[in-house]
Amino acid sequence: MARQVFSRPAGAALVAAGLAVAPAGPVGATENDGYVMGAGRWSCAEVAGIVDGNDPSQVGQLVGWILGYWSAATFARETGFVDIVEQVGGRTIFDQTLTECRSAPGETLLHDVTKSMIANTK
Repeated sequence: MARQVFSRPAGAALVAAGLAVAPAGPVGATENDGYVMGAGRWSCAEVAGIVDGNDPSQVGQLVGWILGYWSAATFARETGFVDIVEQVGGRTIFDQTLTECRSAPGETLLHDVTKSMIANTK
């Protein structure tokens, strides 16, 4: 039986098609031009439980998502924002994001908290 091999463009088209028909998630989980995956879809109540439970694997996912989202924002924002992110550092960004999430209503998504913090960082 012959093995089917997809070229990069075909594989990319399959991924894009899959994202285009992905079911809508909780309120705030989808954007006009994107789809939030991973820890960004966790509610703040879930985030607090994960951090308090101290499961290294889930905490690692949480840290990676938060820092990745902030890092991606540096490509879309002005130099002053980049300077702030570099100066503050990953640990403080994680801690402050967690603090903001803990103070938000439990059903608030981590993505929404992080997005708001980035928008309000001047």
